[in-house]
Amino acid sequence: MLAEDAWLYQRDFYLVDYLVVLNLPILLILSPVLQVAMLLRVILSPDNVRKISVPTPSSVEELCTCLCEKLQIEKGFTIQYEDPDFNNQLCNLHDISELPPEKATLRLHWELFLTPISVHSEIDPPADEESTLSVQPSTSATSSDSTQVASLLRSEHWPSKFPIPCFSYDVELKLQKANEEYEKNGKSLTVSRDILMEVLGKLAEAIYTFKAYPKDTDLKKVASALIEKHPCLKRPGSETGCEGWTLSLKNKMQNYRQKLRELGCAELILNRRDASKHTLKRPRRSELNFLPDIPTGFDEEALENERKWMEEEVKKKDVNMRALNTKMDFTFSLRRREVVEDQPLVSTLKQRWPALFNEEQVYAEFRRINHLDLKSTFLTSLDNNSRGLLKLFRAKVIQRGDCDLETLLDNLDEQMADLTVQRRATALRGLPFYFKEHGTICKTILSSEALEHHKVGMKMGILEVVTSNSSTSRSLSDVVNVAIVLEEEVVLENMGDFVSAFIVLFGMLYALNMEYNKDLRYTFEFIQKVFLNMGTECSKKVQTLMSKLLEN
Repeated sequence: MLAEDAWLYQRDFYLVDYLVVLNLPILLILSPVLQVAMLLRVILSPDNVRKISVPTPSSVEELCTCLCEKLQIEKGFTIQYEDPDFNNQLCNLHDISELPPEKATLRLHWELFLTPISVHSEIDPPADEESTLSVQPSTSATSSDSTQVASLLRSEHWPSKFPIPCFSYDVELKLQKANEEYEKNGKSLTVSRDILMEVLGKLAEAIYTFKAYPKDTDLKKVASALIEKHPCLKRPGSETGCEGWTLSLKNKMQNYRQKLRELGCAELILNRRDASKHTLKRPRRSELNFLPDIPTGFDEEALENERKWMEEEVKKKDVNMRALNTKMDFTFSLRRREVVEDQPLVSTLKQRWPALFNEEQVYAEFRRINHLDLKSTFLTSLDNNSRGLLKLFRAKVIQRGDCDLETLLDNLDEQMADLTVQRRATALRGLPFYFKEHGTICKTILSSEALEHHKVGMKMGILEVVTSNSSTSRSLSDVVNVAIVLEEEVVLENMGDFVSAFIVLFGMLYALNMEYNKDLRYTFEFIQKVFLNMGTECSKKVQTLMSKLLEN
């Protein structure tokens, strides 16, 4: 033992004796000396879950640092934890005191990358990768630039309760005094022009971080949250006191959009002031990053060069996936501009952006657009609701004798293996029948038939190739191919099973900015708003099914 360590040990030994004599709480006083370890289960990705032990952190930032050191990953992620108060549902971690004591399950979310990038890689990149990434500073794909790209993207959907921002110090002071006065005598504040401009300006900025085109119902929620936080701002002459603020916010957002449009904001330049409500190109399915701006330091020419590189790279036998994934992140703004503004055919997009027509890149693109892990969220929700859906399907067969639903359920009952996969597929296949929709998302053909003949006239859908013609006793082993068709073009094959193909198809509708099939609009709406929790306003049919699921 070193002399210094021996002295510290002896010092702590005498200190404990002294505390015992004084009858003082030892652990409380020695907490800086005796650090308590915390056991963490960290979910990096669905296939990468780690168990680590760290000293109990005093802040979220300290926890981030510990995770980076222990897991050898870079920063740039948000931390979610399983909250025991809400049946272990995931919540964003903002205060370290929210973590369960001693043991917790965390999930890390990266802004752009599907998987964390190791800081200390044991494998050096190949020579061609180094030469690919060693380009001019304006087009380099470094991790610091990746963080810059991520900072330009929205990362949160519209909150259930809108967070009112802090205003300037003088305005906050005036509101504080006015709130106290309101509590005493119920007198509202006479809002001066300075206060009005400050409040509306800060609220417009905060609203834009979630949506460029908020609905009237959204603005009403903002006004309600403002009145709740600052009751002195209630405007007389209305029942709730927030109607006037709602109208003011609507006008302010129009002016704010015009200001950003003049400054060159891509999402707003797309639409002119005289564009009608129905011709506006804007998010209609809760997309977060509908049309992002080109990252600072880049231009269209530089991004087009990256696109050409990717177009050639995917033709190689050994594709440099690391560089390809990074360049897909950096060219996101260019790709979205083509997809949204030009609305090209799927065949044209497949030729210009071949890397996009890959299962993993579909998930990555969906995350870039919606900041959501499509596959894991979809499957988790499907598993949580499949039993309830099947129960409702059986009840409907008994009540109304739906033959299509009955055939699906009979086929499920006959399966002896792969029950989880079959249950998922049956729940998905049954939704159109439950909603009485006339569209068909999946078409089954025999392996002796050619795909080319069946994709004709198919705008979107799934082709399931089987060896047996029997639909009542078919199992997974009978399926030899599952292909996705968009605009009569087979865009992906060998998807494994119907559920996997359906998830990728749903992701591609967002990646390619394609409308839902009108004959299946309730099915897609249910998946978007119930399974993926994207959007709050539901049609009556979807709301009814959602209510029945909650009752079961």
